[in-house]
Amino acid sequence: MYKAIVTKLKNVRPHPNADKVQLATCHGNQVVVGLDSKEDHWGVYFPCDGQLSHEFCHANNLYRDKTKNKFPDEKAGMFDDNRRVRAQRFRGEISDGFWVPLHNFGFIYVSGLDVEGFEFDEWGGVPICNKYVNPNTIKAAQQNQGKKTRIAKTSIMFKEHIDTEHFGKNVHQIKDGDLIIITEKLHGTSHRVGNVLVDRDLNLFERILKRFGVNINEYTWAYLNGTRRVVLEEAKSNATQFHDPTIRDKAFKLFKDNLRKGETVYLEIVGYESESTPIMPSVDTTKMGDKEFTKSYSNMGDKKHMVYSYGCEPGKQDFYVYRMTMTNADGQSIDYSWDDVVKRCNEIGVKHVPEITRFRRAELVAKNQDLSDDRSFDENIIDLVDIYSKGSSAIDNTHIREGVCVRLESGLVPRIYKHKSFEFKVLEGIVKDSGIVDMEESS
Repeated sequence: MYKAIVTKLKNVRPHPNADKVQLATCHGNQVVVGLDSKEDHWGVYFPCDGQLSHEFCHANNLYRDKTKNKFPDEKAGMFDDNRRVRAQRFRGEISDGFWVPLHNFGFIYVSGLDVEGFEFDEWGGVPICNKYVNPNTIKAAQQNQGKKTRIAKTSIMFKEHIDTEHFGKNVHQIKDGDLIIITEKLHGTSHRVGNVLVDRDLNLFERILKRFGVNINEYTWAYLNGTRRVVLEEAKSNATQFHDPTIRDKAFKLFKDNLRKGETVYLEIVGYESESTPIMPSVDTTKMGDKEFTKSYSNMGDKKHMVYSYGCEPGKQDFYVYRMTMTNADGQSIDYSWDDVVKRCNEIGVKHVPEITRFRRAELVAKNQDLSDDRSFDENIIDLVDIYSKGSSAIDNTHIREGVCVRLESGLVPRIYKHKSFEFKVLEGIVKDSGIVDMEESS
């Protein structure tokens, strides 16, 4: 769910190519701010891929079209009619999101926003922001509403994958004893398979006995198959699926009869659905406005488009595990450590997402004593993670990485956070601008 975040500006500095704006950092992201912005100024950060509300844009003269602003005779803003918050470059410098000072909320006449890390999408009953969804996806979602689908059997043990939070706003979660493991985040479609307890179909005799108080075993172990949120029927389904069901069947067969009771595996399916259809849409790299980028990553025949192929030939796909859990009959889950995930993948004979590096906080501090205080460490670890998020995929150097996952491990509860590369976020925006329907958003 998209939210705005209350935060202070850090590292306010001159823009090298513009004298009327500055650069600053918030939640590990570089933003463009006004000349009146100062170090540690309170404000609100809107991450990219969001949409500001009309009420907020109107009140703060943020529309490019002056007629839509509250004060049309004053200076106009930079937002188009769709009010979208983008990742983009401004005079050669990254602008990853949008930051405004707290006084921009004065039109609501409500105080109390100055709480570091507070997240919200409305304030004082006024809508402020939401996740951006392109018009074609909204239309598809409206068409899907009310459609009847056959619901597959499910279980409280078969958990949906957690929504992974952003690393930048959770960097303070790193503790001295944590093992920090960075893995590649793959751009595909999520899938899950579990060996869990489900309701057993009782025969007539068993139902009669149950009515007379006889204790009947009502559960049985079974394999469940699913997308990120939808449970599918074994090997076939009439339920809503986001992609060609054959790729789901292939994923299911990899793990059928190979999981321990209570195990659920979470994986990414990458590559192609068919000879002509990639799982994730290709993108026109020329719209980046960077000839070197296009030269490096236009891996399709037209020398313009990039497809997230992950080494797969057209019509082929691959499967990479990124998480495994053990869940009891009460629905309580424990995550496997990353090393245990790797071990189980090797035992089953399946792939896991690539590990890029691992280290501990103490190791970084030992190499650079300037990182011993929390603020210096937080700033430098964000920069380091950002470096690891960029460049070619470790699986296929013909396209970029989506980003990385930062895994913090100590004790029984690993913490996992995501960090997408700036280039990926720009390309993701280009895909949305093209009008392609996001099937997971529309379902």
